[in-house]
Amino acid sequence: MKGKGTVFGAITVVNAIAGGKGVTASVKLETEATVEVYDKPGEWVVFINGKKQSEPRLALQTVEVVMRSAGKDPKQFGGEIRTESVVPLGVGLKTSSASSCATALALFAAIGQKAFDPRKIMNCSVEASLASGASITGAMDDAASCLMGGLNLVDNLGRKVERSQLFKKTLKVLIKVPETQSRRSMTKMEEVKMFGKVMEVPYRMSMEGDPWRAMTINGALYSGLLGYDPLAALQAIEHGALGASLSGTGPATAAVFEPNMEKEFRSLAEAWASDGSKVIETETNNEHGRILSLD
Repeated sequence: MKGKGTVFGAITVVNAIAGGKGVTASVKLETEATVEVYDKPGEWVVFINGKKQSEPRLALQTVEVVMRSAGKDPKQFGGEIRTESVVPLGVGLKTSSASSCATALALFAAIGQKAFDPRKIMNCSVEASLASGASITGAMDDAASCLMGGLNLVDNLGRKVERSQLFKKTLKVLIKVPETQSRRSMTKMEEVKMFGKVMEVPYRMSMEGDPWRAMTINGALYSGLLGYDPLAALQAIEHGALGASLSGTGPATAAVFEPNMEKEFRSLAEAWASDGSKVIETETNNEHGRILSLD
């Protein structure tokens, strides 16, 4: 039994760590998972971009959650999971949520489900992310944008998508991925949560139709809290970006531009790349995730 699932990447507009509510924007960077299920007890083997994983906790937790939600005993099956993504891993670009959502879609397809309920997939991703330690909040906001496209405002703690809306036009997105490592493991999350009330402001701004200014405010606060240099985001604003922010817990920074600002977009890309950073050019995404049975 085989199945395939495809979802998209996302960037942070408002980080949910401090206050529990987050805003994310879907971007056109695909993650694809192919799952083969063996109808007998056995090991689950996991590959990411062709490399076998020695401790695939998130993938294994996704299998367990999906199988149980489908009324099956996960111990009665073995299989193989292959995930391919153009998104760099572990830099704040929602690869954990994208991977778990794509794997869940592929696994449901492999066991015979021809269509999917986004809410069910998101809940599976949240449960697997929490159980594996891949996320602090469960990251339903990340999963929502990876799976449903558009701009998503989510109460992570209440597990409620408060608003999901498609983009009225396609915006240009530039992402800087520096060579520095994520500072998540060094961050004292209890100190970050002290700013929960403060983060209600950019969340409310997003709800009232001003997500890109909210994104810039988010970036300024979280760069300080997590110990990152805010220069990249400041450069983006100087180049005319609608909004710019550290994405997730970094170190990636994302900036959003109007589609007609090609000159400014190119200029920022050159500035960001000048220190050896990887620079990704993409755009906002309105597509939903896709499911495909391969049998």
